[in-house]
Amino acid sequence: MGCETSVLCTLLIFFQIIGRSFEMSHDFVPIRDDLFSNCEENPEMGYLDAFADLSNLSLKRGAGGINISGNATTIWDVDPSDVVEVDVSILKFEGDKWIPTIIKGNVKDFCKTFFDKNTIYYSYSPKHVVNKKEVKEKCITSPGTILVWKPYLLKISFSYAVPLNVGRHKAVIIYSAIDKAGVKRDRDICMEIVGDIVNA
Repeated sequence: MGCETSVLCTLLIFFQIIGRSFEMSHDFVPIRDDLFSNCEENPEMGYLDAFADLSNLSLKRGAGGINISGNATTIWDVDPSDVVEVDVSILKFEGDKWIPTIIKGNVKDFCKTFFDKNTIYYSYSPKHVVNKKEVKEKCITSPGTILVWKPYLLKISFSYAVPLNVGRHKAVIIYSAIDKAGVKRDRDICMEIVGDIVNA
Protein backbone atom coordinates (compact mmCIF):
# COMPACT_ATOMS: atom_id res chain seq x y z
CA MET A 1 0.00 0.00 0.00
CA GLY A 2 3.56 1.43 0.47
CA CYS A 3 6.31 2.62 2.42
CA GLU A 4 8.95 0.63 0.51
CA THR A 5 7.95 -0.29 -1.96
CA SER A 6 6.45 -2.03 0.87
CA VAL A 7 2.84 -1.12 1.13
CA LEU A 8 3.06 -2.80 4.51
CA CYS A 9 5.21 0.03 5.70
CA THR A 10 2.17 2.27 5.66
CA LEU A 11 0.82 0.38 8.62
CA LEU A 12 4.17 0.47 10.32
CA ILE A 13 4.66 4.21 10.04
CA PHE A 14 1.72 4.37 12.45
CA PHE A 15 3.74 2.48 15.03
CA GLN A 16 6.83 4.60 14.46
CA ILE A 17 4.76 7.65 15.30
CA ILE A 18 3.38 6.32 18.57
CA GLY A 19 6.11 3.93 19.51
CA ARG A 20 8.87 5.81 21.25
CA SER A 21 7.75 6.33 24.82
CA PHE A 22 5.93 3.17 25.62
CA GLU A 23 4.67 1.52 28.77
CA MET A 24 1.54 -0.64 28.34
CA SER A 25 1.59 -3.72 26.10
CA HIS A 26 -0.99 -3.94 23.32
CA ASP A 27 -1.55 -5.59 19.95
CA PHE A 28 -2.93 -4.03 16.78
CA VAL A 29 -5.08 -6.60 14.96
CA PRO A 30 -6.08 -5.66 11.36
CA ILE A 31 -9.64 -6.63 10.51
CA ARG A 32 -8.76 -7.49 6.90
CA ASP A 33 -6.39 -10.25 5.91
CA ASP A 34 -5.18 -8.08 3.03
CA LEU A 35 -4.71 -5.15 5.44
CA PHE A 36 -5.78 -2.25 3.22
CA SER A 37 -9.02 -0.56 2.19
CA ASN A 38 -10.03 2.54 0.22
CA CYS A 39 -10.01 5.95 1.89
CA GLU A 40 -13.55 6.96 2.75
CA GLU A 41 -12.70 10.63 3.21
CA ASN A 42 -10.50 10.93 0.08
CA PRO A 43 -12.23 9.00 -2.72
CA GLU A 44 -10.65 11.23 -5.36
CA MET A 45 -7.15 9.98 -4.54
CA GLY A 46 -5.53 6.94 -6.05
CA TYR A 47 -5.57 3.58 -4.27
CA LEU A 48 -3.35 0.49 -4.25
CA ASP A 49 -4.22 -0.41 -7.84
CA ALA A 50 -2.43 2.80 -8.91
CA PHE A 51 0.46 2.21 -6.51
CA ALA A 52 1.68 -1.37 -6.78
CA ASP A 53 0.83 -4.71 -8.35
CA LEU A 54 0.23 -7.08 -5.43
CA SER A 55 -0.89 -10.09 -7.46
CA ASN A 56 2.23 -12.02 -6.40
CA LEU A 57 2.06 -10.99 -2.74
CA SER A 58 0.48 -13.45 -0.32
CA LEU A 59 -1.09 -12.25 2.94
CA LYS A 60 -2.84 -14.93 4.95
CA ARG A 61 -4.03 -14.73 8.52
CA GLY A 62 -2.58 -17.44 10.72
CA ALA A 63 -2.07 -18.21 14.36
CA GLY A 64 -0.57 -15.14 15.96
CA GLY A 65 -0.52 -12.83 12.96
CA ILE A 66 -0.47 -12.52 9.17
CA ASN A 67 1.81 -14.72 7.06
CA ILE A 68 3.49 -12.69 4.33
CA SER A 69 5.47 -13.91 1.33
CA GLY A 70 6.02 -13.17 -2.34
CA ASN A 71 6.65 -9.88 -4.09
CA ALA A 72 5.11 -6.58 -5.14
CA THR A 73 5.88 -4.48 -8.21
CA THR A 74 5.65 -0.68 -8.20
CA ILE A 75 3.43 0.96 -10.82
CA TRP A 76 3.06 4.48 -9.38
CA ASP A 77 3.16 7.00 -12.24
CA VAL A 78 5.71 9.45 -10.84
CA ASP A 79 9.31 10.41 -11.67
CA PRO A 80 12.25 8.44 -10.21
CA SER A 81 13.76 11.72 -8.97
CA ASP A 82 10.67 12.64 -6.93
CA VAL A 83 10.76 12.75 -3.15
CA VAL A 84 8.06 10.70 -1.43
CA GLU A 85 6.30 12.32 1.51
CA VAL A 86 3.95 10.31 3.74
CA ASP A 87 1.26 11.67 6.03
CA VAL A 88 -0.44 9.47 8.60
CA SER A 89 -3.41 10.25 10.83
CA ILE A 90 -5.08 7.96 13.37
CA LEU A 91 -8.83 7.92 13.94
CA LYS A 92 -10.93 6.03 16.50
CA PHE A 93 -14.39 4.65 15.85
CA GLU A 94 -16.83 5.94 18.45
CA GLY A 95 -20.56 5.46 18.24
CA ASP A 96 -21.24 5.48 14.53
CA LYS A 97 -18.44 7.68 13.22
CA TRP A 98 -14.67 8.08 13.01
CA ILE A 99 -13.18 10.64 15.39
CA PRO A 100 -9.70 12.11 14.77
CA THR A 101 -7.16 11.51 17.52
CA ILE A 102 -4.19 13.73 18.31
CA ILE A 103 -1.89 11.20 16.68
CA LYS A 104 -0.57 12.49 13.36
CA GLY A 105 2.76 12.10 11.67
CA ASN A 106 4.75 13.04 8.62
CA VAL A 107 7.75 11.47 6.89
CA LYS A 108 9.39 14.06 4.62
CA ASP A 109 11.59 11.63 2.65
CA PHE A 110 10.26 8.11 2.88
CA CYS A 111 12.83 6.52 0.61
CA LYS A 112 15.69 7.67 2.85
CA THR A 113 14.24 6.05 5.96
CA PHE A 114 12.81 2.79 4.62
CA PHE A 115 15.90 0.70 5.38
CA ASP A 116 16.99 2.63 8.45
CA LYS A 117 17.43 0.02 11.18
CA ASN A 118 16.74 2.65 13.83
CA THR A 119 13.12 3.12 12.76
CA ILE A 120 10.41 1.36 14.72
CA TYR A 121 9.03 -0.29 11.57
CA TYR A 122 12.27 -1.82 10.25
CA SER A 123 11.77 -5.23 11.88
CA TYR A 124 8.15 -5.45 10.70
CA SER A 125 8.75 -5.30 6.93
CA PRO A 126 12.02 -3.83 5.53
CA LYS A 127 14.11 -6.34 7.48
CA HIS A 128 12.50 -9.18 5.51
CA VAL A 129 13.09 -7.70 2.04
CA VAL A 130 15.53 -9.93 0.14
CA ASN A 131 16.67 -7.50 -2.58
CA LYS A 132 17.45 -4.52 -0.34
CA LYS A 133 20.14 -3.02 -2.60
CA GLU A 134 17.87 -2.79 -5.63
CA VAL A 135 14.95 -1.38 -3.67
CA LYS A 136 17.17 1.17 -1.92
CA GLU A 137 18.41 2.43 -5.30
CA LYS A 138 14.99 2.61 -6.99
CA CYS A 139 12.51 2.90 -4.12
CA ILE A 140 8.83 3.30 -5.02
CA THR A 141 9.26 6.12 -7.52
CA SER A 142 10.58 3.83 -10.29
CA PRO A 143 7.76 1.83 -11.89
CA GLY A 144 8.74 -1.80 -12.27
CA THR A 145 10.76 -2.04 -9.05
CA ILE A 146 10.13 -5.43 -7.48
CA LEU A 147 10.21 -5.97 -3.73
CA VAL A 148 10.79 -9.56 -2.71
CA TRP A 149 10.01 -10.69 0.85
CA LYS A 150 11.21 -13.89 2.45
CA PRO A 151 8.26 -15.55 4.23
CA TYR A 152 7.60 -14.18 7.71
CA LEU A 153 4.85 -13.67 10.28
CA LEU A 154 3.64 -10.11 10.83
CA LYS A 155 2.48 -9.49 14.37
CA ILE A 156 2.11 -5.92 15.59
CA SER A 157 2.78 -5.67 19.31
CA PHE A 158 3.59 -2.42 21.05
CA SER A 159 3.26 -0.40 24.22
CA TYR A 160 2.20 3.18 24.55
CA ALA A 161 1.82 6.08 26.92
CA VAL A 162 -0.23 8.25 24.56
CA PRO A 163 -4.01 8.73 24.75
CA LEU A 164 -5.13 5.79 22.60
CA ASN A 165 -7.60 3.37 24.13
CA VAL A 166 -8.40 -0.19 23.22
CA GLY A 167 -11.00 -0.41 20.47
CA ARG A 168 -11.31 0.08 16.76
CA HIS A 169 -8.93 2.49 15.06
CA LYS A 170 -7.77 3.22 11.57
CA ALA A 171 -4.64 4.68 10.08
CA VAL A 172 -5.16 6.90 7.05
CA ILE A 173 -1.98 7.03 5.00
CA ILE A 174 -1.34 9.41 2.10
CA TYR A 175 1.67 9.12 -0.20
CA SER A 176 2.64 12.25 -2.13
CA ALA A 177 5.31 12.72 -4.80
CA ILE A 178 7.24 16.01 -4.77
CA ASP A 179 9.12 16.99 -7.93
CA LYS A 180 12.54 18.67 -8.16
CA ALA A 181 10.94 22.11 -8.01
CA GLY A 182 9.25 21.26 -4.73
CA VAL A 183 5.81 20.99 -6.31
CA LYS A 184 3.50 18.17 -5.28
CA ARG A 185 2.29 16.09 -8.20
CA ASP A 186 -1.40 15.32 -8.66
CA ARG A 187 -0.73 11.64 -7.96
CA ASP A 188 -1.60 11.18 -4.30
CA ILE A 189 -2.18 7.63 -3.08
CA CYS A 190 -4.44 7.07 -0.07
CA MET A 191 -5.17 3.90 1.85
CA GLU A 192 -6.62 2.93 5.20
CA ILE A 193 -5.75 0.16 7.60
CA VAL A 194 -8.57 -0.62 10.01
CA GLY A 195 -7.99 -2.73 13.08
CA ASP A 196 -8.54 -3.21 16.77
CA ILE A 197 -6.15 -2.23 19.55
CA VAL A 198 -6.41 -4.99 22.14
CA ASN A 199 -4.67 -5.87 25.37
CA ALA A 200 -1.75 -8.19 24.71
